Amino acid sequence: MCLSKIEDLEKILDQLGLTEYERKIYIALYTSGPLTASEVGDITGIPKFNVYPTLKRLVLKKFLDDQPVSRGSKYKPVPPSKVIQDLQAELKIQQEKEQANLKEIATRISKFDFAEDELIGASPSDAIWLINSEVRIKKAILELLVKAEKSLIICLPLTLEIREEVLKALQKLSKKKGSKFQLFLNWELQEGTEDEKIAKVIANNGGNVYQWGIGELPFSAFLIDNTEGLIILQSVWIPHPKFGLALWLRHPSYLHPFEKLIERFGESGIFRKWS
Repeated sequence: MCLSKIEDLEKILDQLGLTEYERKIYIALYTSGPLTASEVGDITGIPKFNVYPTLKRLVLKKFLDDQPVSRGSKYKPVPPSKVIQDLQAELKIQQEKEQANLKEIATRISKFDFAEDELIGASPSDAIWLINSEVRIKKAILELLVKAEKSLIICLPLTLEIREEVLKALQKLSKKKGSKFQLFLNWELQEGTEDEKIAKVIANNGGNVYQWGIGELPFSAFLIDNTEGLIILQSVWIPHPKFGLALWLRHPSYLHPFEKLIERFGESGIFRKWS
């Protein structure tokens, strides 16, 4: 057999998962015919204490046939095409067995099924996320706005850089049927401004818009669907206010206190309803 053919065969055997010694022995038998274990050791140079266990493994893997003779056994290679046929047959049996097992498990596990939203914040490590980058905070705000379906409570400070972006997103969201929107602004709406136009759209679609009447709100809030939200804390006041730290609350139990706090703001008259 030419060298290139032997090299090709060795690559195939390697792909089939044979070890170096297993490949050497199979190729030796393929090129020399049936041999005893002692002859295999002489031809391959593999230590005799490794030859016997390797031959046994190849017989178990159905790469070799074990032929009893007067003194021990002789081993001959199984044709490669037969090896592949046997492997395919075993694989098919294994796949059928695994499919049957999976079907049985699927039937048994169905009684443990649950809705994904039942697990929001189930793990303490997932219930609250800390975000300390302005870029990530802005991204998180817009992600929440897109996710909102039923309700949205927002306390929006004057200093938030993406104020216009948030208001425009709210303008689209307020048109969703059956949605409840409350917007608390940390500034007074001026007649004829873009902010006022957006506020009118929100109000005309059933949303409530409130204006901050006293002082400044030291945090902003984006709370959606009574399930999760962002609380953004004002970390720097001078020379310009900045919001560099946020808590992403991912469980209703952490969200409700902030909803109540904002509700109290409204009841106290600190916010004035805009119309």
